[in-house]
Amino acid sequence: MKDLHTDRLLLRQMKASDAQDLFEYQSDPETVKYIPWPVRTMEQVKEALDKVLKDVKFEDSGDYLNYAWELKETGKVIGQSNLNYISKEHKRAEVGWVINPNYVGKGLAVEATRALINSAFTDHDFRRVVAYIDIENISSIKLAKALDLRQEATYVEDEWFKGSWTSAYLFAVLKAEWLSRK
Repeated sequence: MKDLHTDRLLLRQMKASDAQDLFEYQSDPETVKYIPWPVRTMEQVKEALDKVLKDVKFEDSGDYLNYAWELKETGKVIGQSNLNYISKEHKRAEVGWVINPNYVGKGLAVEATRALINSAFTDHDFRRVVAYIDIENISSIKLAKALDLRQEATYVEDEWFKGSWTSAYLFAVLKAEWLSRK
């Protein structure tokens, strides 16, 4: 897994020593409201981190890359991203993100996600990157729009998620579109 650099962030593989920084936002109910895991205890953060550290293969459908967002200035982890290998045949990946609420509104999530999408196209040769976002997740919808991802679909009550049926938007961008914007 290759480290990714932005002006203010280092996107890198997670480390066991990141547990406390991850716990700060993974234990917050509002932050994980739209994330596919529950509010975590420190023990659960460490268990999830152990799994991420063991599962570093990225060769076929179903594989993931998980990046910690480390502030270059302080070394603090303030968020994370994942790149999910959706289809080898169709060269499609899905991107996801979460940020510590203390760092929202500073453009860091856009900066990190832009770097990850760029890497998906240039380092991994995906043809298409998608983001599947709950229609109530206003901040992630704004992020997708800030990245100029195209809203392509609305899925109505398509998933049973944390106790209720939820609807989602599918945002996407093609490699040719993304690279032409640079």
